[in-house]
Amino acid sequence: MNQVKIKIDGYEIECNEGESILNTARANGVFIPAICYLTSCSPTLACKMCMVEVDGKRVYACNAKVKDGLEVIVNTPEIEQERKAIMQAYDVNHPLQCGVCDKSGECELQNYTHYVGVNSQEYALKDEYKSFDSWGKTVYDPNLCIVCERCVTLCKDKIGKSYIKALKHDGNMPSKEYKDIMPKDAYGVWIKFKKSLIGLSGEGDCGDCGECASVCPVGALSIGHFQYRSNAWELHKIPSSCVHCANGCPIEYEVKQAGIGGAEKQVYRVTSDWNFATLCPAGRLAFDVNNQNIQKNENAFRATIAAFKEAHTIAFRGDISNEEALILQYLKEKMGYRLLCDEVKGFSKFLEVFSYTSGNLGEATQKDIMDSTLVICFGGAMSYDMPVVTHFINNAMKQNKGATLAYFHTMEDCVANNFVKPANLIKGIYKPDSEEAFALLLASICIPEDKRVESLKRQIENYQTFIEKEIEREVKTKVKILELDESGNAVLDEEGKEKFIEKEESSKVKETITISSSQLIDYCSKDLLESLEALKQSLNVAKNPILVIGFDIYNAPNAQNIARILGMIERYSGVKILLLAPTTNALGISLICNLDEEKEGYCIGYNTKGDYRIGTSSDNMLIMPYLNEQEGTLVNIDKRVIPISPATPYYGYELNDIAKELCLDCENTIDYTPLLPLEKGFKSVEYDDLEYGFANDGTEIRGYLLNTNYPLEENIEIQPIALKPLREYNLYIRNPMAHFSKQTLKSKYIDSKNGLQISASLAQKLQLSANDRVEISLDDKRTLQTQVIIDLGMEGDFMALGDCEFDDFIGSSRYLKASIKVI
Repeated sequence: MNQVKIKIDGYEIECNEGESILNTARANGVFIPAICYLTSCSPTLACKMCMVEVDGKRVYACNAKVKDGLEVIVNTPEIEQERKAIMQAYDVNHPLQCGVCDKSGECELQNYTHYVGVNSQEYALKDEYKSFDSWGKTVYDPNLCIVCERCVTLCKDKIGKSYIKALKHDGNMPSKEYKDIMPKDAYGVWIKFKKSLIGLSGEGDCGDCGECASVCPVGALSIGHFQYRSNAWELHKIPSSCVHCANGCPIEYEVKQAGIGGAEKQVYRVTSDWNFATLCPAGRLAFDVNNQNIQKNENAFRATIAAFKEAHTIAFRGDISNEEALILQYLKEKMGYRLLCDEVKGFSKFLEVFSYTSGNLGEATQKDIMDSTLVICFGGAMSYDMPVVTHFINNAMKQNKGATLAYFHTMEDCVANNFVKPANLIKGIYKPDSEEAFALLLASICIPEDKRVESLKRQIENYQTFIEKEIEREVKTKVKILELDESGNAVLDEEGKEKFIEKEESSKVKETITISSSQLIDYCSKDLLESLEALKQSLNVAKNPILVIGFDIYNAPNAQNIARILGMIERYSGVKILLLAPTTNALGISLICNLDEEKEGYCIGYNTKGDYRIGTSSDNMLIMPYLNEQEGTLVNIDKRVIPISPATPYYGYELNDIAKELCLDCENTIDYTPLLPLEKGFKSVEYDDLEYGFANDGTEIRGYLLNTNYPLEENIEIQPIALKPLREYNLYIRNPMAHFSKQTLKSKYIDSKNGLQISASLAQKLQLSANDRVEISLDDKRTLQTQVIIDLGMEGDFMALGDCEFDDFIGSSRYLKASIKVI
């Protein structure tokens, strides 16, 4: 991107050509008022507050782009008077309930009213009452709404769903006499927000989200559980990171003492910096589950120490902090334990091979997605596994002109399909267990021939020497044909000559592609080959292409060979890779712990199966804190070491108490933070020195980035692709949209349930209804019971099962064969 120089209020600024004046000013600490604008979203031009003067002309800073030599004046007497009139229009009849309004001191309408100096009212309008509304988790008071449309913009440009919009409202209008006495923009703003209200668009049903309420500048939108429960100034803000998935979104817990005498600390809500960060339903809502009522149980602790002294293996889940992971690794080294983490084991082995092939842990970050005109998704149900990543993808598709989304999976992603127009969507469906072959096809498209190592060349050539496959392709051409009237006679022009019109005609041609063989029909369908050809064309013109790898890949057949192939794409092509880690701290655990393949002897289970169990659940022998009750760090998918702070206090025993009793000597868990392994890219930084938040330009300053440069393996050998007959599956293991674990399932604020997820059409075919209890019989003779969930975001005949409720699927393939019967 070209760098240019502009001046704002006389100060010279170097910035990216084509960026908006508003974003450029914000990134350089220059304040330009704006109510309706959302960073990295389409400008709505609803509030007009961001007006500035550029080279003697008035423009709107949210919409106007910078170019070399531009001179911007933020404030002139005329602009200041216009802004004041806009705020006066907004303030007409706005309810004066600031003392009980949920914005309570955080109201941008209140702030801007003071900022522009409104101390009297020159305009009036007959008041009217508008009835309340609600959707999903959000409650709407239209009497407070200024129709800035920030909520609409967020839903469309960031979340990617367009469930709400500005609807026509026939209310009281300002007198036309004001048109002659008010500044032009102020009158236009007043008319606009009096003609509209926010409501459902009819394009989908809101569920556990509430993100629209997070961006509301006034008290019009609120999340139901918080409405009228507390004033904002009474809440203590605790900056932290979300612990429900590996995205580790930056959040703030807002807490205060609750109950008589303030005996218990309670989280009232979770907030985020809405300029730069969205949250998924779990991050926004699943904050209420904790163990702060637990006290130290000396008998249980002594029994636990005895069990650890007898144990040979410690099994644990993938949602522990880096510090806990290091404690376990030290215990392994000093006490000889085996360490078993089935959730992370496949990813850890994959990562080891990938890193020594590529020389890194995948260069791409979510911020890189925002700069990409081609995002390729492979091997995961992204909208379910890590929803905020799909927010970034959708945002890139909306903001980068002509951007393309290529989505390759075993099933449709109906949410992602709406991120782009059909012309900019490439989608391909491959069969389960064919991920290795598909990865090789991706490599053949992404890596130029002159950069392919010998083993990769050999496997691609082997793969392409089967039989040729013909594909019919539709071709459109324009032809001129004679124009006829209704009677079939030729239409003549003024000179009596026959008139011709241009028309588009379609024809089909046959092309031969040398990729597949009769044995590979299941691996490479005609539609999939056409999608790959379209991807090849898109790569030729793409800027900053990104390949996002999903959870399916890490436990797929021959996953380590896939790791070599994808590592080569990272190393030898211009495509950057983002690896989505399958659990909250899978990346940190993989870097810190030497995991074992199998358990041996007596096993301690930390939040998982074991001969002796400890953890968060009440049925464990020793109750432990949830991750959001601990101090420590995680490694997120951006390769950033991020701090977590406790939302509520925990008074029981922690893992470090057990370690101290056994053989280790750090007093507090966070004493391990500067001891994290430097050779794996960590820094020797004290926990209390880690920062939170964003810089003015949106750059994240939370924690620190890992040093991810790894020694390269020189002689990389791609193994032959195993072309075995594909097995039949009808069940896919993934979580529902709003859940990640048993902790989120316990939250009283999330309405979504776990269960057997099916499309409405499949429910009808199987004669199933929502909430029916069913028994699922798996092909390995296991059975389990759950309820039916009809997912309106699903299509087709596959079924999905949320594994957050069951321990049966940890570390296994995500594809199973199952039969269903109603109980």
